[in-house]
Amino acid sequence: MKNRDKWITIVFLIFIMCIPVITIARNVFGPAQGEEQLTDEEKAILENNGTYQDKDKDTTADNEAVPAEQEPAFVRLQGRINVFIGGLFGRTKLIAFNTGLTSILTGGTYFESTQTLLGKNDMFFYKTELDGHPIWDYMGINHFTEDELAAIAANLLATREYLDEKGIEFYMMCMPNKEIIYEENMPDTIARINEVSRGEQLAEYIHANTDLIFVYPKDALLAAKEESPVYYSTDTHCNQKGSFVSLQELFDAAYGKKATLDSVSFRTDATDYSGDLVAMAGLTGKYNIDTVYVFEKESADKAQQHDQVLLFVGDSFGGFLSAVSKGYYKEVYWVYSTEFKNSMYEDYKPDVVIWEWAERYCEEFANPILITK
Repeated sequence: MKNRDKWITIVFLIFIMCIPVITIARNVFGPAQGEEQLTDEEKAILENNGTYQDKDKDTTADNEAVPAEQEPAFVRLQGRINVFIGGLFGRTKLIAFNTGLTSILTGGTYFESTQTLLGKNDMFFYKTELDGHPIWDYMGINHFTEDELAAIAANLLATREYLDEKGIEFYMMCMPNKEIIYEENMPDTIARINEVSRGEQLAEYIHANTDLIFVYPKDALLAAKEESPVYYSTDTHCNQKGSFVSLQELFDAAYGKKATLDSVSFRTDATDYSGDLVAMAGLTGKYNIDTVYVFEKESADKAQQHDQVLLFVGDSFGGFLSAVSKGYYKEVYWVYSTEFKNSMYEDYKPDVVIWEWAERYCEEFANPILITK
């Protein structure tokens, strides 16, 4: 028995030690052909959704990033460790094995994942603490202070004034986390301490203390989900139906007119899509349960269309939001907030700027990037 335990320990240690060695060798000589690659179809869907970026593309070359040598040594070290861990050999397969094992042992009611939470009715939620705090938002335990709310409002007012001087209309959107819209599918083990989330708190403050057009389309999405899914079950993001509903709330606030889901058309591009949350849990191929809806911009109400250029500045939700916007503006440009440069006002000559953040990032509305970058 002792010899068996000893050999099991030795084999396990060799296995654990081999993973970083193979990872280093792979980084030196390049990944194996076809290893852990997304298909072109999967990339196309994720690119349109705003959840996939080409790792070989330099997206920071023109940004005013802090030079690496000016960063604290600890920050540089932590960054290198994170990159190394993210590229560990067989990482995806090991995650999938662990997830599958815990799922089997619990009868499919639970699985172990650092980023993904399995809710009711096969709906997945984002539980990360490294990419915002969506669970804290849901629980209502991370509200802004009065000073923080005032700082955000001041920045948004200053941004509107800055853009107004350029003759540009300015509107804001805060997209609710999926946990807020599909609360009924959240596990019973996670309780809401305060049902007013941080995004809703911010929207209420902006509406009460300014005349800014700031849209948090929670109520519209709650109503629309009774008619059709507005978020993916397997993905963090809303689908194009949810994007349409959200934009119509902005149009109502900005222009005094909105359309309903049943007044436009969507085609179905796929019925077996699995999104980013499933991929994070290593379960790609096991939960191909989502339908991909694509807004047919020809069905947009011509009375809502504007002979204007829109610059949509946002996060990964901007993929579908900007795609739907193409049915309503002459030209639409979408750029990540982290990649925005002040020169884009001259490059794109927008008549309208919509600045969007998902609820889990809504503190970023205090960042004066639309003025200073």
